[in-house]
Amino acid sequence: MSDDFKRKLIEYKNGKLSEEERAEVEQELVKMEAYQAYLDEMLEGDEDPKDKSQSIRSANDSKMHKREARLLRRGKWKARYGTVLTLISLFIWFTFLSSIGTALFYSLGNPGYGNTDRHVIEAAIAVGYPNMEVHLSSDAGPYFNMKVKSPVTKTVGKEHMEVGDFSASFLLNWMRLYDFSWTDRGANVNAVFQYPGSSGFNSDQAWERLEKLPEGTVAEAFISYKRFYTTDEILQQFKGKEMDPVWFAVDSGEASARLREFSGGVETNPIGFPTNPVWLPEDGVQSNRSEQKTGFLTLEKTSLTSYPSLDVYGSGDLRDQNFVKTLKVLVKHKFIAKRLIPFVDLKETLAYVEKNGVKIYGAVVTGPTKEILKLKNDPEVSAIGVGKVALWNW
Repeated sequence: MSDDFKRKLIEYKNGKLSEEERAEVEQELVKMEAYQAYLDEMLEGDEDPKDKSQSIRSANDSKMHKREARLLRRGKWKARYGTVLTLISLFIWFTFLSSIGTALFYSLGNPGYGNTDRHVIEAAIAVGYPNMEVHLSSDAGPYFNMKVKSPVTKTVGKEHMEVGDFSASFLLNWMRLYDFSWTDRGANVNAVFQYPGSSGFNSDQAWERLEKLPEGTVAEAFISYKRFYTTDEILQQFKGKEMDPVWFAVDSGEASARLREFSGGVETNPIGFPTNPVWLPEDGVQSNRSEQKTGFLTLEKTSLTSYPSLDVYGSGDLRDQNFVKTLKVLVKHKFIAKRLIPFVDLKETLAYVEKNGVKIYGAVVTGPTKEILKLKNDPEVSAIGVGKVALWNW
């Protein structure tokens, strides 16, 4: 390209050319565009066929890689979905099979493990919690778990009053958790007794409270005696009186003596038994047994169970035997019992009672407030504590 043509291009761009010169430049530009197009065609025709095929192959490979990547992504997601569905299916099957296994486990034996666990809890509360009672219901779920629960009741007057709730959960035969939930804050007040020969318990406030309570009320009271009684003897103490004994405190020997040394002869963690025994399964006689299939692998068994009859103010030997057998059950299942009554050395208590017999030094009684107040004049009574009070239901 000559310098003269370059000059004309600049002047063409700046609009300084005459009409004639501008037309000449435009014709030259058209020619140059035609030459450039012709050269491009020639160069494309001279391209190496190998380079062409390689370029085409590279394009095809790129498309193939993209397609493979899409397929891999889809495959990964399908595999993930498949893994999730497999895990869910395994979880459902495991839950189903463990539910069957749980039901079978807790029904094994005679009585079954589930019934035994419930009985141990009921017995421990009856022995270690004066005038408290539970009747547990159970719900066996999957994964070898069982939950038990029951209202906690006290006998006040002639009524069984709900004062709270008890619940516990088991893994196989291991009681993992338990809980007392009190609806009546005054219901869980410890029953305190004075040991015979001691004088560390001041009952003045309790007697004064009974005096101030109006007619038309019933009360729960913790009575301590100056000497030991046999079961028959203590029951005879209430014959003809307008009050009912509901629980008896039993001497546990050295098991509790060590604690009393620090409390001036006051027993803050008594052990004993209720007037109405906690019967063991082997104590009952079953009749009218029947079985009914209620579903797949489930069978409902029904029967009537009768237990020994008791004289209201007697049957001391039978009551004592029941207490000893109850202690043996608690010693055998100490891992459950010890959770509920950790303050009692069950093994030492059992050995002492078997050697020395049942010696009663206190009682939980309930009845009209003014009738209980009359015990203030009983020369055998050494101390008294007052528990729950309610309106007349006698």
